[in-house]
Amino acid sequence: MPLDRSSTSSSRRLRIISLVAVAFFFFGLQFKNLVGLFGSLGGESDPTAGWAPDYTGFGEQEWEEVVSESESDDVVNDVNELSPGDVEKETHNRFQVNNGAIETGGQNARRERRRRNRERREQKMREREGGNHTKKVKKKKSRKYEASNYTVDFEPLPWTLPEPTPMRYQSSQEFMADYIAEKNRRNIALPWEQKKKYKNRPVTLPLPIISLNFPKSATLTMKSYFDCGGITAIHTSSQDGRLAVCMLENHMKDAPPLDGCNTHKLRKDVHDVVPIDFVSDIGIQGPPCYYASVHAGGLEQIAKHYPNATILLVTRNSTSWHRSMSKWGSILHRWKKFCGFDAQLHSGDNMDYWGDLWDSLSAQNYWATFYEAHTQKIREFAMKHLSMTYVEAELNAEMGDILEKYTGVSPSCVMDCHPGPKWVKQNNATGRCHPVGEHPALVKAKSEATEEQAKESDEESADNDDEEGNGDEIDDDDDENLNNDNDADGDEDADISGDEE
Repeated sequence: MPLDRSSTSSSRRLRIISLVAVAFFFFGLQFKNLVGLFGSLGGESDPTAGWAPDYTGFGEQEWEEVVSESESDDVVNDVNELSPGDVEKETHNRFQVNNGAIETGGQNARRERRRRNRERREQKMREREGGNHTKKVKKKKSRKYEASNYTVDFEPLPWTLPEPTPMRYQSSQEFMADYIAEKNRRNIALPWEQKKKYKNRPVTLPLPIISLNFPKSATLTMKSYFDCGGITAIHTSSQDGRLAVCMLENHMKDAPPLDGCNTHKLRKDVHDVVPIDFVSDIGIQGPPCYYASVHAGGLEQIAKHYPNATILLVTRNSTSWHRSMSKWGSILHRWKKFCGFDAQLHSGDNMDYWGDLWDSLSAQNYWATFYEAHTQKIREFAMKHLSMTYVEAELNAEMGDILEKYTGVSPSCVMDCHPGPKWVKQNNATGRCHPVGEHPALVKAKSEATEEQAKESDEESADNDDEEGNGDEIDDDDDENLNNDNDADGDEDADISGDEE
């Protein structure tokens, strides 16, 4: 049967159409991949589109939200950070030519970027949950007067303290009585008696007030006291640096001792600068080592440049002072090593005297003698420079009332202060200074003592109840025990007497 030509041509046309359709289908797939990698043609491309996975399982809108919340910023930053060479490298990875056929690439790179972004997000989450935010620590501005400007090679300055005279063994009240009598004899007015002159001033003393207390002799307590009294008081350091370093450098160039470190900028207004009215803890144990009241010429330097200033000294029992100093860091060790206060680094008649004392006395007795000689030196200085004002008081319960007489500052301003953050932390305190009798260590000790007494009282009550329950059967034993207790008390008195001897 002959073939129908029309049907043959129709089938040929169908085959051609099918081949063309298949070709367009595959071309469409390739075009879709191109668009997926580089964005829509002819428009502004989305910088995140090229890094999106081929299939996400989300709708288009959902995928855009995920990217915008977590990955968008990181991806854009990564793209911006690529150099031209890196861009060419990434393009080569995305389109690899194999046997003349173009295949889509870059899937491994996309997975790697998604992994890095995921790790970044997880790290941020861990930091937020654990509170491990890295804080930038501001570097403190270097100040002019710092001990770090000096090395251990700094040669100790010569010092001197007097040999004992009767003045050394006077109490503070006894010496102040002699001092006031001498000023009256010479018709030198006492500031605290000049009511009109100091009527509108916070303290009834000439300024500045320079405290020459040794460490552990109420240096911080006095700073707090005059702060409360209404004047600018500084302890250890000013905003320009360590007071002792400032005074040392001024001493060496014959300048006023507080020149360059005698002003204070208020925190509320940095342009508001006020003079410093009171300074305490003005020594440093080195290197460099400097104490104006010990080193030769230091007190004379103060009198020369501040002839109308006030010198303040708070004294305490020398033995208790040494005990306190021994527990406070390495001051005494540094006094020997960097200051030569054991008289081993200097020579001279006065040093021979102190060197002999160092060799013959115990450490406690030597430093107690050193402390008392320091008090004597300042008293002698006060008697020689009566144009200045001198105030001395002992560190005891009456100190507030005595100081009020001279300063006009209320006794309620006297605080119990303990310098150093370690003490604050150990005692769970809110600050370094507390009203007298209320600092945490004392309150804790009193509380523990009260609890112990209450416990002993309860035990005694329980014992008494047991004795009452036994009735008259133990009356004879009670008398015998009472006699034995008396004998025991006598033995204890004998032991205590022996210990005291």
